[in-house]
Amino acid sequence: MKLFRYFLTFILMLPAPACLFAQQVPVGQWRDELPYTLCNSVTDAGDKVYASTPYAVFYVNKEDYSVVRITKITGLSDIGISCINYNKAYNTLVIAYSNANIDLIKDNTIINISDIKRKPILGNKTINDIYFIGKVAYLSCGFGIVALDISKEEIRDTYYIGSQGSQVNVLALTTDNDDSLFAATEKGIYKAWSKDPNLANFASWHKDTAIDTSAQYNTIVNFNGKIIVNKKQGASTSDTLYVFSNGLWDRWERELYSPVMHLQANEKFLVVSYAYFACEFNPDLELITTIWNYEPGSPYPTNGFADVSGNIWISDTYSGLINYDAATGVIHHITLSGPLSALAFSMSAQGNNLVIAPGGHDASYVPLYYQAQVYHFDNTNWKNITGNTSPIMGLTHDIVSVAVDPSDNNRIYAGSFGRGVLEMYNDSVIRRYTESNSTLRHHTASDTSDIRVGGLTFDSEGNLWVVTSHNNSCLSMKKGEVWTGFTIPIANENDLGQIMATRLGQKWIQMRYGNMNPNSLLVFTDNGTPQNPADDQAKLLNSATGNGGIPGNNVNAMAEDQNGEVWIGTEKGVAVFYSPENIFNGQHFDCQRILIQQGGYVQYLLENETVTAIAVDGANQKWIGTDRGGVYCFSEDGAKQKYHFTADDSPLLSDRIICIALNKDGDVFFGTDKGVISFRGPATPGGDTNENVYAFPNPVKSDFEGFIAIKGLVSNAQVRITDVNGALVYSTRAEGGQAIWDGKNFDGRKAHTGVYLVYASNDTGSERIVTKILLIH
Repeated sequence: MKLFRYFLTFILMLPAPACLFAQQVPVGQWRDELPYTLCNSVTDAGDKVYASTPYAVFYVNKEDYSVVRITKITGLSDIGISCINYNKAYNTLVIAYSNANIDLIKDNTIINISDIKRKPILGNKTINDIYFIGKVAYLSCGFGIVALDISKEEIRDTYYIGSQGSQVNVLALTTDNDDSLFAATEKGIYKAWSKDPNLANFASWHKDTAIDTSAQYNTIVNFNGKIIVNKKQGASTSDTLYVFSNGLWDRWERELYSPVMHLQANEKFLVVSYAYFACEFNPDLELITTIWNYEPGSPYPTNGFADVSGNIWISDTYSGLINYDAATGVIHHITLSGPLSALAFSMSAQGNNLVIAPGGHDASYVPLYYQAQVYHFDNTNWKNITGNTSPIMGLTHDIVSVAVDPSDNNRIYAGSFGRGVLEMYNDSVIRRYTESNSTLRHHTASDTSDIRVGGLTFDSEGNLWVVTSHNNSCLSMKKGEVWTGFTIPIANENDLGQIMATRLGQKWIQMRYGNMNPNSLLVFTDNGTPQNPADDQAKLLNSATGNGGIPGNNVNAMAEDQNGEVWIGTEKGVAVFYSPENIFNGQHFDCQRILIQQGGYVQYLLENETVTAIAVDGANQKWIGTDRGGVYCFSEDGAKQKYHFTADDSPLLSDRIICIALNKDGDVFFGTDKGVISFRGPATPGGDTNENVYAFPNPVKSDFEGFIAIKGLVSNAQVRITDVNGALVYSTRAEGGQAIWDGKNFDGRKAHTGVYLVYASNDTGSERIVTKILLIH
């Protein structure tokens, strides 16, 4: 089965990456927030160069270095790209995925070929490499070889070339000048005649016994009639290159020994991508150029080639795409803005600043010891804060929680699950808080520096609250430069996770449920007197009636909505604490599950889903992420489903959602196990007054098919749109501080070209404003 998709890359994506993020995304459209430094493949397409990461493809125009991204948003069928290759004769780019899915890009169209992905093949299905013979792309797979006809867009055949037709992991393929196929595998080199009509018969293939038959060969190429192959020697020793010529294999003696990542050649040049440098050779295997550094940056090549002019293009693990200009010796960094990795353990947004914590701990609250990093997106560009840019950060690991100071968005706090709290200003770490300069307390282990911050957040008064795991002096407040510590004996030195500060002054803290702890939440209040511990109160909540009534045991997510209600997500769906003010006054406060009618049956909302994330937008709608069911958006009371996004029917990268955050422009950021992606939602936070009201896009051009947003409105404003003669064209109510219009009249027809007036007011009429929209059809 083939799936044809017409993608809009050339229309929607701007040539310069900085400009791309500077432009607003229309309501209802998506934007990728993916890393572009981890390049794993690169291929020559004549006047442009294609490169891939595991998450996306992009190409560079050789003349002006302009860049265009191609992602799942613009038509790619999957995530997890393993390699790419371009066939110049058929003007086709082949994109291979680690799950054996395949995309072809030809004539600005993406064609999906999912036959191998859908086929029930046991074992490794990864596509390791792509090699062309005419119109056939030979795919080196974890189980054998697949022949794909890129002209007919169909699988031609599959070759199991191992002993007795068994599977063997084929890592690369090439042919010599006598039409012999050479397959580099994990278990020697296999050969066959490429024109044999019965290549599907394993008997047509035999191992080359003139070279080590048990070794792994990871890359192979034909250069100037010679077959060159790399023999892997293991991670701790150097690899060995061999040359096959005139029927004999000879070791290619090189003065420089290093692991070889890839070989790529054309008629004039061979590029050997080593683990830490790259070399270019002429047809006589004489060294032309060695790239030792990127000025700045150290090479970690994954692949590389030299074009017909001798310019070298390198895909790199940490530096993205690199170009070496042979004429000038200048190194060009092809830089696309994005986070350093696809990891997102938690996220926080304030204004239009999004901050990602890419660290983590496992389900038993054991640190993962990920290098400490923080990714900051200001809705225009990404800034990645690491130990390389901030030495203090090099002392920490596992950033699990982040928060932006609401009074100064340039100040960010990050909690490490093992080394305290970092304070950053203007994207630089300025200090680290430990036991020596704060009230933070360490884990009960003997290492007093082991301060495991479960979560941190700001309250409505601008104070920072930090919870530390596995000790009873587990809560700290930073007001200005002064720290105040709180001891909660009933915490019982359990593992504590994320924290939420509500408008009532309560602090809700996730707990790890288990044999040693039968509770799911810890709720604390200082009753407005943080300096007086005598009136502090705390309560443990669990599934027992009268003690929370929580469905399930593991509270994975929590959020306070605009009505002060607390929504929680567990392995049994969603529940709501409608009266959190009663927790400490002895009245009923147990959470309630939401009943909905579906298919003629009444059931609890998402009762069969594990809820992992909850966020509330400007219209008090609930965005809910699940462990395997994608993302839902529900109405204010949860009774009506407005959206449901999955990886199959939307650009969502994965159905496993880790975290969700919203900014003031209505962007909803979804952190998945495969990266972060955002959707421009219809709602934004509103206020008591109209402020900086404008429409976007404006003017609205004839090819625009999305929603027109009227932004900056008073909360839940009444909106009427008329033509210049006063005839009513459309009316609606703002969702929070934003109203949307599809550009059509009440009859569902596109409004004619002209100027339209937007009248907006609150219910009392005390807040009114008029703005204009120009439609061009």
